[in-house]
Amino acid sequence: GRREREAGGASRQPSGTSYQPDWFRVGMTFPVDPAPFILAANATHVQAPEGATASGLISVGAVGEVSTDGIRWHRAYLPGGQRFFQVHLDADGQPDECRYFSLLDEIVPSSSEEWAFWLDEAEGVIGWPEFQGKDGKVYTRLWTQGDARVAPRVLTETLTNATGTTRRERQAMLYAASTDAPAPAPPTEYMLVAAADQGGQAWVEVYAGIDVPVGMLQLS
Repeated sequence: GRREREAGGASRQPSGTSYQPDWFRVGMTFPVDPAPFILAANATHVQAPEGATASGLISVGAVGEVSTDGIRWHRAYLPGGQRFFQVHLDADGQPDECRYFSLLDEIVPSSSEEWAFWLDEAEGVIGWPEFQGKDGKVYTRLWTQGDARVAPRVLTETLTNATGTTRRERQAMLYAASTDAPAPAPPTEYMLVAAADQGGQAWVEVYAGIDVPVGMLQLS
């Protein structure tokens, strides 16, 4: 179909743009300081990447390039696809923001009423000013301020793994709350809530995230 042709026809941008194809590569490994994840363990819902030890290496199972509203991020997915590092590059092609997300919950609505709970134009959870976690903690919408619901952002992702490249979309919104944890623990926890519709299946994903130091990834 159209999506497959678009994905298959995607070409690398010419040199001289801010795009750096070598920030993340499928199969690459890099060391990760376990300290932020240890500090975040009791203050957030984030699950540390497997292998995040003082001597361990993280391997990349897939890489993604995500765009929405003129913003672009690069993602390195760990094996299994449920945890990823997300990097934003500045105008010079250098990382100026890095966040780590791990899958917290996956919901499969079984009826139009259940889908409306998430995506209703007036009251849907994805885009509502606040998001409440299962434990009752409340997170404030980060991408768009205000007291009214806004439409989710459409995240368009080109995802590459060992078998090839695919294109996928998510209807998503980002929320944040203070961890109330003393420094040097991460001060903010993020909730990325997204509706997926892919391959004849549809579901909702909830990811928990934290900021990690840009220099921590030690990327080549």
